[in-house]
This record gives sequence, C-alpha cells and structure tokens, in this order.
Amino acid sequence: MKSKPNNAHISLILLLLIAINCWSQQPPELTATGNQAYCPLRDIPIVTDFNITNPDNVPINNIYIQISEGYERGEDSLILTGSHPNITEGVFNNTEGKLKLEWTGSGTPNDSELIAAVKDVQFRNNTVNPSSDKAFSITAGEANYLPSTDHYYEYVSDIGITWKNAKIAAEARTYYDRQGYLATITSIEEAILSGDQAAGAGWIGGSDEAVEGTWRWVTGPETGKSFWFGDGNGTTVGTDIPFAYWNTSNNEPNNLGDEDFAHVTAPGIGDPGSWNDLSNTGESSGDYQPKGYIVEYGAPGDPPLNISTSTKIYIPRITATTTPTPICGAGTATLTATSNTSFVIWYDALTGGTNLRSGDTYTIPSPISTTTTYYALASSDGICETGERTPITVVVNTIPTITSTTNTTICGAGTGTLTATASAGTINWYDMPTGGILMGTGTSFTAPVIFSTTTYYADATENSCTTLTRTPATITVQYTTEPLATSPQTFCDIENATLADLTITGTTILWYANATGGTAINPSELLVNNTTYYATQTINGCESPTRLAINVSVFETVVELPSANIPILEECDNSIDGDDTNGFTLFNLTDNEAVLLNGKNASDFTFSYFTDPTYVISSEITNPTNFENTVVNGQTIYVRIANNIDNSCTTETSFEIQVNSLPVIQYNVTLKNCDEDGTPDGFTDFNLTEADPFITNGDTTLTVTYYLNFADADSGNNAINPSPFNNATANTVYARAENLNGCHRVATITLEVSTTSFPTGYMNNLEQCDADDSIDGFEIFDLTQASADIINQFPTGQNLSVHYFRNLNDAQLKKNEILPQDSYINETPFLQVLYVRVQSEDNGDCFGVGAHVTLTVYTRPEFEVNPAEIVCLNLPPITLAPSNAQGIYTYEWFNEAGTLISSQPTASVTEGGIYTVIATSSSGCASFPKTVTVTESIIATITQNDISVTDDSENNTITINTVNLGIGEYEFSLDNSNGPYQDEPIFEMVAPGIHTIFIQDKNNCGIASIEVSVIGFPNFFTPNNDGFNDTWQILGVSSDFYPTSLIYIFDRYGKLITQIRPTSEGWNGWYNNEQLPATDYWFTAQLIDEDGNIRVKKGHFSLIR
Repeated sequence: MKSKPNNAHISLILLLLIAINCWSQQPPELTATGNQAYCPLRDIPIVTDFNITNPDNVPINNIYIQISEGYERGEDSLILTGSHPNITEGVFNNTEGKLKLEWTGSGTPNDSELIAAVKDVQFRNNTVNPSSDKAFSITAGEANYLPSTDHYYEYVSDIGITWKNAKIAAEARTYYDRQGYLATITSIEEAILSGDQAAGAGWIGGSDEAVEGTWRWVTGPETGKSFWFGDGNGTTVGTDIPFAYWNTSNNEPNNLGDEDFAHVTAPGIGDPGSWNDLSNTGESSGDYQPKGYIVEYGAPGDPPLNISTSTKIYIPRITATTTPTPICGAGTATLTATSNTSFVIWYDALTGGTNLRSGDTYTIPSPISTTTTYYALASSDGICETGERTPITVVVNTIPTITSTTNTTICGAGTGTLTATASAGTINWYDMPTGGILMGTGTSFTAPVIFSTTTYYADATENSCTTLTRTPATITVQYTTEPLATSPQTFCDIENATLADLTITGTTILWYANATGGTAINPSELLVNNTTYYATQTINGCESPTRLAINVSVFETVVELPSANIPILEECDNSIDGDDTNGFTLFNLTDNEAVLLNGKNASDFTFSYFTDPTYVISSEITNPTNFENTVVNGQTIYVRIANNIDNSCTTETSFEIQVNSLPVIQYNVTLKNCDEDGTPDGFTDFNLTEADPFITNGDTTLTVTYYLNFADADSGNNAINPSPFNNATANTVYARAENLNGCHRVATITLEVSTTSFPTGYMNNLEQCDADDSIDGFEIFDLTQASADIINQFPTGQNLSVHYFRNLNDAQLKKNEILPQDSYINETPFLQVLYVRVQSEDNGDCFGVGAHVTLTVYTRPEFEVNPAEIVCLNLPPITLAPSNAQGIYTYEWFNEAGTLISSQPTASVTEGGIYTVIATSSSGCASFPKTVTVTESIIATITQNDISVTDDSENNTITINTVNLGIGEYEFSLDNSNGPYQDEPIFEMVAPGIHTIFIQDKNNCGIASIEVSVIGFPNFFTPNNDGFNDTWQILGVSSDFYPTSLIYIFDRYGKLITQIRPTSEGWNGWYNNEQLPATDYWFTAQLIDEDGNIRVKKGHFSLIR
C-alpha cells in the first residue's frame, strides 16, 4: 500500500476483565472434562464436567466460552440452556465464535451458579455434515484462548496507530503477569483465532524492513525467525517457520510504497484473517488504514495460568472400509467398516433409505445381479442416524459371452484362421468343448496344419469371469476336382458369344488362357475363333488345382445394323409405265448391300431378298436389280445374309423402298423489270427468285433453281445465279422445282424489261474528319444531307423516295437498305461509294439506281514523339521533334503553362517539364495532343570532402557521400572510365595505392573523376632486379598525397638505415653501397596530408633475396 504520514501515538489500554482485589491473590483455577462424539443437528453440552477452584475467593464476574478450533461462521453457535436467574447470557459473537456469561446478581458472584451455567452451555450446528472437530476454550478473562498453543490473544482497537507504536504498545501490555507482544502466527488454527475470529484487523509482528523480501517475526519468542522469502510469488521453503497466510488474491506481499510490515486484512479483503504488507503508517483511511493491533500473551517459561480450560467434541467418521471381491453374474458379499466412535449403521441409500443393521460388518442376505452401493454411517452412539454416509460398492461383473463366430474353409490340407467376437473380455480358444488345451487367445485363432474338417471351441474372460459354455467354430477342409464339358464347341460371331456361353458343368467356373498360371479371364470376354480355353471350378472358395481344356470355333456373320442406320431406297415416280402419278417404279435392291454388310467382305456372304417377313420361298425376289414394287408408293424388303462356309450362320434384316411423288407447279411464268441501271439498252438485272412463289403455287417446301436450257434443268446441271441475272444472256430461262424427296418438274420463265434512266455523271460528296480515338477511317454520316440534292436531279412533281445501299445488287433488288439514314458509319475505311435507289412511290415497278454518293473520311494527323527526354543542365539545349509523320503537317508546341513556344516542327528546350505538340493536316484535321516529359540531369560534382577512405586494414574501403553529387542518377567505377560501373557508392577490398574514382551520370550528362589515396605498407620486397617488388615504398603516397611525409627505415637493432621521400621509388636494400642481408627491417612513417594532419605508423617488413 502507499506510504502515509506517521500519525504516531501510543495507546496503552489495560483492560482488566477479571475483578480481583489485589495482584498478590492466587487466580482462580478452571478445570473441565469433555471429549464427546457429536450427533449432527443435535445440541450437545460443551462439557461433561466443570469446576472452579478459587481459594482466595477472587470474584469472577464473567466467564467467556469460545469455539477456539474448527469454528465455522454461520454454522456453529453456543447457547445457554436451563434457568440461571443471576447470570445473563450475552449475544453470541458470530465473528469471534464466543459466548459471554455475565454475573448480574446482587452481591459477590457465586462460583457454584457460574459452574452450573457453564454445564448448561450447549454447542449447536445447523449442518448435516459438520466440516471438522471443535475445541472450546473456557476462560475467566476476555482474551481469546487457544488450547493448542496455551496462549491468549487480544485485539486492541487503535485507529491510525503505526506499526512501530503498536509494537511498543503491545509489549507494554500484560495478562495475568504474562508479557504481551505483537502476535506471531505460526499455524492455521492460530491464524483463524487471532485473525478471522478476532474482534478486528490490525498489526502483527512480521517485517522485512531489515532485508527486503526476507520476512521474519520480530516480536515475542519467535523473534528473528524467518517465515517467507520474496514477494507475492515467494515461498516458505527454507524458512525457520514454514507458515504464512498472505492474501493471495492481491498477490501479497507486493511492497507497494516501501511496505515492510505485516498486517491482518480488513473484512472483505481477501480470505478472512489473511495478511497484507503495509508501510509503517499504512493509509490515512479506508481498508488499508490500521485499525488496531493483535496482542499475543504466552512464552516459554511463563508460569501456568489456569484461568482457562478447554474441551472438545469430535465428528463421527468412517475411518476404514473394505471393498469386497467383485461377483461374477450374481451372489452375495460381506462389507466391513470401522469408525472413530465404534458405532456403524448400514443403509441402502445415500440419504433416507433403509437401516439395514448396526455393526462393523454387513452381509448381503440374498444374491444381487447388478453392481450395488451400500452406505456406512459413523454414529455417535449407535442411535444417532445423522451424518455423512460412506459408500461401499459391491461390483457385480457380467459374465461375458461369445456373440458370434466365423467358420472358415481351407483348400486342401493346411492352416486356417477362425474369428470370434465377445460381449466383452478376452477370447480363449480350446480343442475341446470342456477341458482340453488352450490353443490361443484373441479375436482370431490360426490352427495348426490339419488334413480334415476340425472344430475348435471359444469362450471369453473379463474381470476374472469366464463364459459358462464354449462356442464351437469349424475349419472345413475342401478338396475340389475340375469341371465337366464337351470339346470342341462352335458359335456364330453374330451371337457375340462369351466364355459364359460355353456349356460346362461345375460350380463357380473360372476361365484361363493357359493350362497353368496366369490370371482368370472375365467371363464376359468374347470367344475367339480357333482358341483353346481352360476352366476350373470353385467349391466353398477352393479352386480345382487342374484345368479342363475346351476348343472353340467361331464362324463369321454380319452384324445387323439398327433400322435407323439402313437408308431407305427411294425413287421418284416416272412415266416409264405410262403414268408418273400411280406410285410404281423400278428399284435396284442391291444398292443397299454395301451398307448391310456393315464392314464385312462381300465375297464371304450370299444375299437373298424376300417380300414376306417369314422368308417363305414363294416370296423370294429373283430379280433384285430390276424390281418393281408390288405395293403402291413402297414396301418393306426382307434380307437374309448367309456365311458362305456355314450357311447356318445367317443374319436377317430388312429395309424400306419408297416411291416419291413429283411436285405440282405452274409450267409458264412471265417476270417483268424496269431498265433503271443508267444504260437504256433494254437489258437489266433480274432477281429470278421473284418468280418462285408463282412457279411453286406458294409451296415453300419446294426448292427452285434456274438454268439456261431445259436439258440442264431436267438433269440439274449447270444452274445459274438467280440474282442478279441480266436478260442480255437470255430472255427465257428454265426453273427446276424440286420437293423434299428430290423429285422435280421443269417450268419456263419469260423475262420482260421496261426502260428508265438516271442523270449521267451525277455524284454527291459527303466529307468527315476521323475524330475518334482510333484512326480507322470510319465516321458517322448523315445521308439525309444528300437526299434533297438527289431529288432535285429529277423532274419536279414526282412522288419520289431516296434509298441508300452498299452495292448495286442490293440497290437493284432493294435489299439490305441502309437504315437509319442519319447515323450511318461507313464500312469501307476512308472512301466509300454508296448506291442510291430513287423510287416512285406511285409506281414501284420502276426506279433509278446508281453509285451517286461518295463518303470521304480524312485521316487525323499521325506521328510519334519520344515520350521522355533528358536535358543535361551542363550541356546545350535539346531539340524536341516529331518522328514517323504520316504526312506533311503544321505543328504547334506548348509548355506546361499552355504557352505556345514553337510553330515549327521542332522546339528547343533548356529546362525540364511536360511539353505538348499538336499537328494539323492540309484537310484541316487536327491530331490528338502528344506529350514529352523532359527530365533534368547534370554531371556529378565531387570533392575530397565527399570521400571517406578506410585503409591500412584487412578490408580497405572507399566510400562516396552521394549527398552533394547533384540531381542526376549516378553509377560508380574504380580506375576505369569504361567500367564496369556499380550502383553502390562503396568499394571494398581496395588494394593500397593511388586510385581514380569515375562517377557517370546514367542519363549521359558526363563522367566526373577524382583521385584518392589508399595507404598500405608492404610486408616484404625482393630487390633482385626482376622488375617486381625491387624497392620498398609506402603505397598511396605521391606528390599529390602526403608529399611532405617523413619515412625512416631501421635495422633490427634500431639503427637508421635510410630516409626515403614519398615521391621516390623507395629503398632498394642497399646501405653505404653494400647490400644488406635478407631479414626484417623496421620503419616509422609520419604521413602529412595537405591540411597538415599527421598520421604516425610504425611497423616492420621483410627483405627477401
């Protein structure tokens, strides 16, 4: 809890609850007996005897009786019975579990009346099953007495007292010469009496002020003893007194605000009587404000204080039971139970039920067949039947049964497996119905090798209960012979005979392609000519070990076609017999033979034709190639197709012959037309089909075709196009009218022409620009704009109408007219001529037709521009220009603000932005605007300040700071302007020396370069004049980098050998004109850059010869 200001004060309250004349008098001594068994829901005296010894006649004004152990608030209470006129029974304190008896008579209190009153105090509990035994303390003082510690406990109310002041105040209190101290609570009984059953909540004697997290008792005889380590997740393990009663619901102790002192929680906070930690002062108000403290009286060496005594009652309980051995099927059993009262009563129900008997044992009088539970009650006196009953169950196990068995059959001598199922338990297999040998266990059993049918027996066992009668299961040994049949056997292939059609005697026949081996053939498989098949039979699942051979011959026949697949032989009625309407004509019946053979070879079969379905000889047709039907309009012909090798294999079928009637037509028709094709020569185009309804008498089922002569029309050869047909070819044509059956007649058509004319050379032009998204040469025209001018070409006073068509044919035939006229989209791109039909509404037979309207679509200007350009700010301006122009145009260029910057084909720009160009053609059609996005870029700007070098290392690196390079997009290369280039501005594993960095603008605005120095100190040199490593010099120094540096070389003894300049080739291994030996030498270098900064480097290298 939060720390609050100390409101320190010491409250020393001496409550003398026993009125005595002087402290030198001997205190009264209380004695009591009583250790009784309790019958629930019955009141019971708390003592069996009670006495007060008071040699100095110290007046006893009050007797306090408390349920000091096992108290259950709300269930337990104490009451005074009998008549005691001089003694008043106080209200039972439900919090403390305490009853006060107060002397209220006149004069000195009478001990005998107090004794009688105590003997009349009774304990009462309102539950059937009290939770625990009870202990009663009887004292002549108000402090609570706990018999198990022989200590007294007192709650002192003092709101706001600090823990330290409470410790002082508690230690200033005494109780009958016993020194007080803040309570130290070491058991649950003590916690309940001093906390839960106290008159209030307050301080106790625990603290972790000395060592945070180590809680010790710091008062009384337990001073210094640890009882808790840690916070709310701590433990009592390893402590001196392993008991604590913290409020776990708030994870106490939680040390919120330097909380170092133990305190019993306020009512309603956590478990009653539990603890929390508070600061020395606690809160100033509320549940975490100290309300007082708890004082404990008692320590080792204290003189006996007999102003208190105690008694107990105990709850009758069953202390032990014996579960009887389970029963198989049905039976009886004996149950046993013992109690802490020596009285046991037996029942047949958990509550109520029948009182079966009293005593430690109960034998079930008659057999039971189901599991049954009996109940034992520990009685306080053998009469009391109230209390908790303990169940004892007699288990009756069902005897398992064999519910099913599965017999099996084996083929010849061998082993077999039997199976069985049981209602429960393990299945056992025997070779005899009783006794015998146990052959195996489990739901399946595999027998040893047997040669004849053998029976085995099964039972089941569960919970030591076994089936009363064994169930038989048999393994049948089956020996199977091969089946019986004749061989060979013959068939016709039209039968589609299968293996199943072979005649054979046997059971469950299987067919094979070989005498041995292989797998069985499907019995639905078709038989194959000149093939031997092999058969077995299977009896009781056992297949015969040998196979019967059967030879098969299959003779070929024709497979009969469905009638729908056989065409009807049709002939048109003709006048060969003198009458083309009587329904008789000649047929060649053999025309259907190729179809009837259904793919078979004609040389293998003979055909016979009949008029009767019974195929009687008298109905046979002897002249099938020239047969005249005997039934008007047609009949059924019956056909027999026989195999030439075996004429017993035949196919019988039939087909229809049909005589079709000729169409009914008009033989002569005249067709008229007007000469309005612009050439008044008496010739014009006809649509011959206009004669169709006159020829056919309106029969639309007839098909009409046209020919130049009768012979072609009769034969159906050389048909002409009926539309358009110009009478310049012929003025008479012939029409073949053919019905749905293909039968025809021929009519003669006479063509007559009336002449009209249209103005010569007339043409009306309509023009549009192609203004949609795609330049496709198509646009919308309003043709009515030409109609008035067209009508004006004809004499006035006529009732004329103007019609537009795509071609001359459509215009002449007045079909496929263009409608509506005011929104026509040309169908030929860019240029299209339309045909105009001007027709008199008074005389529709004649009209004027011609190509008199031209539709022109001018193209929108087409060209291209590069949509993206780069302008380098460090280079001259760039020129924007169109490309791939599809014509000669004028141009206008605009900047982003819409300002015209050029009226020429090109525009010069010096800065970035979005530029727009529009082209216009000579026909006045403007292009769609096109844009060019110009992006600015520039060559890189680089200085030494933009470069960081890490050298003289295992990984020399050069890093370019790109912030100041410019607006371009750059890539980087080391020592080669031609690359390769990289995007990352860092180079790793760079060799020591002078290097050039090249920075290239990706937009081709140029390459910038700068030299950098990477310092390195060679580990060796080889002065052998081979041109490699002949001198030793620091790498990365030059006249531009560290030119004033000082470089000294020493031998191993520190002698100066030479000083070399940064701009020299270095040391060659000589000293005073002598070659120095191959060994290690030392150097000291002071590298001085152009700003005067000095780098000092010392090291050594090897001279190798």
